[in-house]
Amino acid sequence: MIKTNKVTLAVLATLFAGSVSAASLDARQEYKHGSEDWASRIKMSGSVDNHFFGAEIKQKGKPFSGWEAADNEFEYGYKFKLNEHWLIQPSMPVTFGSDSVTYKPQVRVQYSFESGLKAKLRYRHEFRDYTSDSSNENKNRSKVTGNIDYNWNAWQFGFEANYAEDFIDNEWTGGGGADNEWDYNFKVGYKEADWSWRPYVELGNVQDSRDRQLRSRVGITYSF
Repeated sequence: MIKTNKVTLAVLATLFAGSVSAASLDARQEYKHGSEDWASRIKMSGSVDNHFFGAEIKQKGKPFSGWEAADNEFEYGYKFKLNEHWLIQPSMPVTFGSDSVTYKPQVRVQYSFESGLKAKLRYRHEFRDYTSDSSNENKNRSKVTGNIDYNWNAWQFGFEANYAEDFIDNEWTGGGGADNEWDYNFKVGYKEADWSWRPYVELGNVQDSRDRQLRSRVGITYSF
């Protein structure tokens, strides 16, 4: 995983060494209250014309004192703006784990209302390939994500819901062996017009084995 982190940093430097029309750096810390698990993520995103891309490094464990390397993810996509309301974004995130690589081809459709409200719907199919040293079998599943976002003055509000299930083989199970996984998340951010920084908080309802638990997140995004 250490080698993977070095590759991640090298790719990040390469991606953002050229001409980028918009870019952001996001740092986020999370805590799951039921399982008492800590996790963090650093993500770099950018775009050139209609192309967009990003890379993120994840850690698990308590901040600073107990950090361990977790998954890394890269994404490339393209924006098709049909008109002032409709936007289609196909993309390919790829996640590198300690014993697997997960390919996530996806497409997101967005509709922007005159009021400023944005509604998004994404379909993703996840293909997880394990290394030859792993005892796990390759598997795949479908995942649907819905988002509603709204900006009011300097405030940003967001709601996200996810549902994932292996409809074909029923081999990719959720927490506690459940047939599916689902969660929803509320997000509130704040950014003045002349700020480069945007702090935010998130509260989510996620799985803990067969029970539910609260997931709290705090983060900050820097745009440049």
